[in-house]
Amino acid sequence: MPVNSALAEIDLTAIANNFTKAQSTAPHSKIMAVIKADAYGHGIVPVARRLEAADAFGVARLDEGITLRESGIKTPITLLEGILDSGELAVARQHQLDLVVHSDHQLAILTRESGLGIWLKLETGMHRLGLPASRLDQNLAQLKGHKILGLMSHLANADKREASATESQLQAFLNATRSLSYDKSLANSAGILGHPGTRADWNRPGVMLYGATPFADLEPVSSLRAAMTLTAPVIAINQIRKGDTVGYGSIWRAQSDSRIAILAIGYADGYPREAPMNTPVLVNGERRTLAGRVSMDMLTIELSEKDGVAVGDSVVLWGKGLPIEEISRCAGTIPYTLMCGVAKRVPRNYVT
Repeated sequence: MPVNSALAEIDLTAIANNFTKAQSTAPHSKIMAVIKADAYGHGIVPVARRLEAADAFGVARLDEGITLRESGIKTPITLLEGILDSGELAVARQHQLDLVVHSDHQLAILTRESGLGIWLKLETGMHRLGLPASRLDQNLAQLKGHKILGLMSHLANADKREASATESQLQAFLNATRSLSYDKSLANSAGILGHPGTRADWNRPGVMLYGATPFADLEPVSSLRAAMTLTAPVIAINQIRKGDTVGYGSIWRAQSDSRIAILAIGYADGYPREAPMNTPVLVNGERRTLAGRVSMDMLTIELSEKDGVAVGDSVVLWGKGLPIEEISRCAGTIPYTLMCGVAKRVPRNYVT
C-alpha cells in the first residue's frame, strides 16, 4: 500500500451484522439488499458475496447488474430504475436481471416482450418514478406476458421521525394494492427502523447495511455497526509560529506557536471540501480538528503538544470512534454522500 495513500477499511462482518438487524426488525419480510453505487462506496462485489443470505439485490444501473453476474453472483438482481430501451432490455434478459417498471415508456417496450421478472412501481406521493395507482389493473394487464414479482413504491419522508407524510404514502399504497395478492415492498432503511407499518413482504434496506443512520436528525443508530473507516497518513509535520496562517485563503491563523500535521487526503479522495475548521479527526484516539481549508490532495490539522505523532502514522477521518454522522453534520451533508463520494483512487481494505 503506498505510504501516501488514504485508505478505506471495510468491515464486512459489520455489514453482515447490519443485515441481520434488518432481518430481525422485520422477521417475516424478505430482503432486497440495496447495493447500488458500488454498495454505497463499499465495493459491490465483496459486499454481495458477504450478503449471500439476501433474497435479492437491488441496483440502479444495468452495468452494476452485469458486474455482479460476471463476478458469479447468482442471487436475484433487480434494476431499480429499470431499462431505457430495447437494447438494455436484451442485455438485462441475457444476464437474468429483474426489472422495476415505472413509466409508460417502459411499458411500451415490455408489452412487445415476455418472460421477464417485473416489479411494478406505483406513484404514492414522491412524484419521482412510478405509475398512477388508478391505472394499476390496466398496467398489470399490459404486463401479462411477464412474471409479476410484486408491487412497490418509495418513501419520500421516512427520514423524518414524524410520521404523517409517510402514513399518507402508506395509505395510498395500501388502498391501491390491498385487494391484490402480489408481494408488496415499501420500506427502505428509514421505514424499517422508524415506521413499522411500512414493512411488507419485501423490505429494501440500503444505508443501514453500511452502519449509518437513515434519519435526517443524523443521530447514529446504536444497534448498527459502522462498516467504513476512512484513514489517511501523516506526510509532514510543520512547526509554525503564532500568527502564521495555513492553507488556501489563509483562513486559519495560529493563536500560539503550534505544530501542524499534513494528511494525504483531500476532496479528490472524497473528503468534503465544505468541512469547516471545527471538523474533528482522531489522532491516536484523541480528537483534533482541521486547520484551514481542505485541498485537493491534502488537509491540515492542528496537533497538541502531547501528541506523539510521526510521519506515516494514520489518522481517522470517520468510522471507528468517529461517527460518519458527525462529519456529515459538520459538512452540511448526509452520510450517503460521504460514503458514495470516496474516490476510486482510495484503496479498499476488506476485513472480516
